[in-house]
Amino acid sequence: MKRIPAGVRPFALLLLLLALLPLSRAGMLAPVYADPTDGVDEETRRLLEKSLSVVEIDREIERISGLREATQTEIGKAEQRLAAQEIAIAAQREKAGRVLRSYYMGDKDILWAALLNSRSLSDLLKTWEMMDIIFSSDDQILDQYSAQYKEIKEGYDTLQRNKQDLEQVENNLRAQRDRVLALQQELDRAIAASGDADRLRQLMDEMQAYWQNVGIFEVRQQFNSLATAMNNLPQWIDEHPEMLQTSGLKATITVSDSQLNDYLRSQDERMKQLTITFEPDIMRIEGSNGAIQVGIEGHYTVENEPENAIRFHIDKLVFNGLELPDTTRADLEREFDLGFYPQQLISFVKADSVGLTQGQLIVRLRIGK
Repeated sequence: MKRIPAGVRPFALLLLLLALLPLSRAGMLAPVYADPTDGVDEETRRLLEKSLSVVEIDREIERISGLREATQTEIGKAEQRLAAQEIAIAAQREKAGRVLRSYYMGDKDILWAALLNSRSLSDLLKTWEMMDIIFSSDDQILDQYSAQYKEIKEGYDTLQRNKQDLEQVENNLRAQRDRVLALQQELDRAIAASGDADRLRQLMDEMQAYWQNVGIFEVRQQFNSLATAMNNLPQWIDEHPEMLQTSGLKATITVSDSQLNDYLRSQDERMKQLTITFEPDIMRIEGSNGAIQVGIEGHYTVENEPENAIRFHIDKLVFNGLELPDTTRADLEREFDLGFYPQQLISFVKADSVGLTQGQLIVRLRIGK
């Protein structure tokens, strides 16, 4: 074998490094996350589902903890504001008290006597002007005290609500911590009894990484596309008057699932991966891009607070065959509004009812505020 000359070796080594560098960079920039649910049995699938629930409930605990800190901070600021307002209102209260005492004790009677005893029109006008200044000042003092009293009362009411909210948040936090602890203990027992603990833990770690790095991003992207399209739904219905039927002071909007699918797919390329199906009392959304399958089941309700709206509620959320917990569903509902607002279509109507039948969404409206 021929030896490489010493002067050539560094150059050859440099060429080799340059050839390998793109491969190493590509590996660093694009890690591959395989779906850990491929080929697993039903028992393992249930364990992976529970491990994913642990991750999601932990995420909810983190959210609630942040909410608790924000509420505690707001309570502290409110208490400081109220303390400062108490000092300010004390002086105003004393002024208001003096004004009221002067009327009660008859101290203002001398002004009326001076007015009645005026000997000329000039004296009468001067006395009246002075009385107007005094009474206006008295009214201003009483009005300022009344406004400050109202403000401080509202401040205490808000403080009380914040404290009640904090108590509810802390109760929710304790409940979720108990829940995740029980679920983790259940998982630990199942893993210990499986006879293949290392493999199961590896699968769970892979599933959690797959969800956190790929799954949740894709699910949120789909929900974001849906929410954007639903926000434009009133305009689309307005462009298709055949969907709206009126009878006296009532109106009905009827949309088929095929019509809604066509509309959604015209709004966003991502929606071509989704199919919506209307069934009695259930709306199903199914989507797949090959590696990721998402299934959603939900229903609509009419709500009037804070405004009249038809809101979508997620009853079930499945990711690659694994059902996600209620905390994930609630988080997506908070962030993405899949509702419909009839007053964006016709300003003087309100939704009375909403129903799902086979292949149809039916919204009944009434005219009037």
